Amino acid sequence: MNTIRLENTNAGHNKFYEFVGVKAPGRFTVKGLYGRIGQSPNESIIYDGDDVNEANSQFYKKMAEKEKKGYKVVSNNGKPTTPATEEKKTLLRLFQ
Repeated sequence: MNTIRLENTNAGHNKFYEFVGVKAPGRFTVKGLYGRIGQSPNESIIYDGDDVNEANSQFYKKMAEKEKKGYKVVSNNGKPTTPATEEKKTLLRLFQ
């Protein structure tokens, strides 16, 4: 399971969005956990299917939407990140 966490603390926002990639035999699921920092998360399924490329594509699409809204990547698999450059962003993958 891989996890990438984004947070938006700009202009009074105090929100997070966490992508969770779950790999099972022949199945790839991308979950979104989101809500206010410090509160119990809500959950949504972004992708659930057998195509790893489509799973990554849906992850990147949703991540781009969140970045447009001011969210920043703060951790990758529980490890803190520094501000991502374009080169580093290409390394963020839920499924290898």
